[in-house]
Amino acid sequence: MMKYNYFDALESLADCAYNATLTACSERHSNTKKSLLEIRDKRDETLLSLEKTLFADFLPPLERDDIAAYAHALSRVVDAALEHDAFRSGDKFTKKKISEEVICLDIAKEIKENTATLKNFKKPSEIPNIQKLRQLLRSGSDMYTAELSRIAAGTSISAASSIHSAARLRGELARCFDCLLEIMLNNI
Repeated sequence: MMKYNYFDALESLADCAYNATLTACSERHSNTKKSLLEIRDKRDETLLSLEKTLFADFLPPLERDDIAAYAHALSRVVDAALEHDAFRSGDKFTKKKISEEVICLDIAKEIKENTATLKNFKKPSEIPNIQKLRQLLRSGSDMYTAELSRIAAGTSISAASSIHSAARLRGELARCFDCLLEIMLNNI
């Protein structure tokens, strides 16, 4: 029997998180919901396989709880992207991209790229650019505050929901990044 590759599974989940964020934060098209549902199906299949193997595997390459926590964090990003897409679809007044969406895409890209480094991660010198990611998170928070100020100036409820869902997506991406760092810290 072939050994299960946890790193490939985590990379696949990171791809799902990135693709869901990209789809939810990109320009609207008629297949957005369908694309997100396909991403969710792939995520569910990968997550189920990973969880079953975690219970059966005697000695995974990383701590079981680290793998599970990170996989679940990546999974929640897909759910937040679906929620954001739903709120964006309902926002008939604001068709422009929310500035925080650009930040979400950058964070998702960093997570995807750094997940790929897990399989070869051995030294503290290989850590991701934490400062860059923390700055992205701060920028997202600042953009959220600016958008909230705009809401106070008289924006529709659906636009407000869209802004809040982008902030939730950023929050899930932040938690995901924190899980990734914890895995790296536990495996140096």
